[in-house]
Amino acid sequence: MSKKLIKYITVFALFMTSLFTTTVTTHAMDINKPFSVLLLGIDTGDLGRTEVGRSDVMMVATINPKEENIVITSIPRDSYVDIPDRGMDKINHAYAFGGPELSVETVENWLDIEIPYYITVDMKGLADVVDSVGGIDVVPPTSFEISGYSFTEGQELHLDGEMALAYVRERYNSGGDYARQKRQRQVVVGIAQSTLNKSRGIKEVIDMTTAINKYVGMNLNMFDLGKLVISHLDMRPTLTFNQFEGEGFMLDGIYYDQITEESFNKNQQIIKDELDGKLTNNSENEESFKLEKESDK
Repeated sequence: MSKKLIKYITVFALFMTSLFTTTVTTHAMDINKPFSVLLLGIDTGDLGRTEVGRSDVMMVATINPKEENIVITSIPRDSYVDIPDRGMDKINHAYAFGGPELSVETVENWLDIEIPYYITVDMKGLADVVDSVGGIDVVPPTSFEISGYSFTEGQELHLDGEMALAYVRERYNSGGDYARQKRQRQVVVGIAQSTLNKSRGIKEVIDMTTAINKYVGMNLNMFDLGKLVISHLDMRPTLTFNQFEGEGFMLDGIYYDQITEESFNKNQQIIKDELDGKLTNNSENEESFKLEKESDK
């Protein structure tokens, strides 16, 4: 295999990981058919946390390679759902009970869809990935401070890995978990954009690959990845973000989030339509982005 092709495969692997949209597993794959992947951010790997952890970031990504369209829908960590063989509980507990496999099964049952792929990244992994792509640019939607860092509403700034980790962790003084989920989505876009811009030299490729191999888990099949790379080398996808929304309630002294029927039905239908090949992009959605390389502009 030529060094050039290896580079393309490596860069594209990180690019898709940055979008939290892997395209590879042991499943047979049609490189043009829409598919879904569960994206899991695990609350361990840093700050002295070494336990199995919980999936405090959960997103369902639907990818349509042919149309270059990606829709990513955030699931609140406290969503009250049925976990197979465990009963009703917070959705992020599924990972603690049974790893990414049980998380996938839980979301599949909840949304009545098939999710053949997953990606997991822990806190240290997120910081490393951000550093590997040279950092990311964000515009904070609210002002807050955490871990010695100050973030000012509306003021663009460049984040390294540690800053990015702090940026996506805070939820007590910056608008709660829904505001945190919005910042998490900003980081996804930032990583994707920086990866696209940085995918030039072999050093950057090596740095990015090292971060993936060490800190990102996925059910990966390099043959399928290679097929996708060859077919979509010039891919410049549109990313659209949506959000399941709920109402908080207390049960036996524990806080849960009950996803409203309206939000559930709306987002479930969007996901199913995307998997059926129907584009659902809404021009009024403020969280819709067309990825372009700086050299394209």
